Amino acid sequence: MKRRWPGLSLLLLSLCAVAAGAQQAQENTRASTSTAFGRPRFMIYLFDAEPGTLSTTERFLLYNSILAAATEANPDVVLLESPDETVPQTPEAKEELARRINADCWLAVSESGGFSNLTIQVETYDILRQQAFGSQIIRPGFVVDSRTISHGFWDKMVETIKTSYSRIVDVTTLTVHGVPGTELTGVPGGPYRIDKSGTLEQKIPYPSSFTMKARAGGYYDVDQPLFLGIEPVSLSLNQVAKPRFGTEVALSSFQFPGVRFWWYVLPAQVFVRLGVTTELFGFYPIDNSPSVVVVGSPLSQAGLDVGLYVSPAESLLRFFVAAGGYLRFSHPPAPSFAIDTQAAPGAITLSLGAEYSPSRRLRFVADYQPAFILASNPQQFINLSFVANSFPSGQVPGYIILPWGLFDLRNVYLGLRLDF
Repeated sequence: MKRRWPGLSLLLLSLCAVAAGAQQAQENTRASTSTAFGRPRFMIYLFDAEPGTLSTTERFLLYNSILAAATEANPDVVLLESPDETVPQTPEAKEELARRINADCWLAVSESGGFSNLTIQVETYDILRQQAFGSQIIRPGFVVDSRTISHGFWDKMVETIKTSYSRIVDVTTLTVHGVPGTELTGVPGGPYRIDKSGTLEQKIPYPSSFTMKARAGGYYDVDQPLFLGIEPVSLSLNQVAKPRFGTEVALSSFQFPGVRFWWYVLPAQVFVRLGVTTELFGFYPIDNSPSVVVVGSPLSQAGLDVGLYVSPAESLLRFFVAAGGYLRFSHPPAPSFAIDTQAAPGAITLSLGAEYSPSRRLRFVADYQPAFILASNPQQFINLSFVANSFPSGQVPGYIILPWGLFDLRNVYLGLRLDF
């Protein structure tokens, strides 16, 4: 409600500056308030002065002194000035006026005696609780003027507004069933933790829309979008334990079959792999042949490497790195089962891999595994490995030939793994 007092421009500008500062302070207080839920209270300010006791200037000063103090009292209370000049005399009429401007409480101030013998009666009333708070009489006990009007007169009133009114929070019950010890984040007012009973029951403000993340040691994280309305919500978390072992069937370089066994030192994070790839049969492309030949060599490889994932366990597509090596074995129909010392006893490997997970247990694996083959005679290794094909010395596709070994850059594993 706008009011004008002639001749008070300078004083009005000063008070406006004070009010602006108070408003900024109130906004800063709101920003730092931890109570992020609910809606603020709206308090109508009703000021009634005994006729003939105050001049226009005195009324202006007193009215705004109380208004400024009440406005700063509580960041959860919004003060509204009355749209009417007169103040209703009955509680019922005050409530009706308050509801007309959507206020849910009021601050009623009555003045008598003038500045020479000032007496102020103050009362706040909570319409929602139908209860009065802070009824009091304020008497400074000395002659008041524009220099002595002080917020200190209104300390009890400020304390009442500060302690008796808080945001209105509508709550509903959220019940979550899960693994004991599960931490729930993203929930208003959280984080929370499921206790040993396996159930969390918590009052949550509504309406609320959020994504709850459930995290428990040894289990995959669960992201659960939720909307809470007035009705209680109960849910059971679909928590899947992270695997400790895995079995994979694979095809090496699109030629040779193999199997690999995974052991997760840290579930779904750090692993050790033991694998066997055999050349007893495979797909051999031959120069100048219209088809491939399904034949074999009496050789197999036993590999061991250690790796870790560089992507979160919950990702649909994950990447990993590993390092290790393999040994080459000859076996019947070769002369005996032994390490292959004729061509190359083994190799050092590096793996760069990715896996796609349509479920928590089934994985499609692609693993690029370049190897440095430990061959004392690289050309002899080439001659024995590519009997049906002939290549010029040092020009074998996919190999870098060095005097003390070879880099095999062709090796790719495609696999299907089941975790458990």
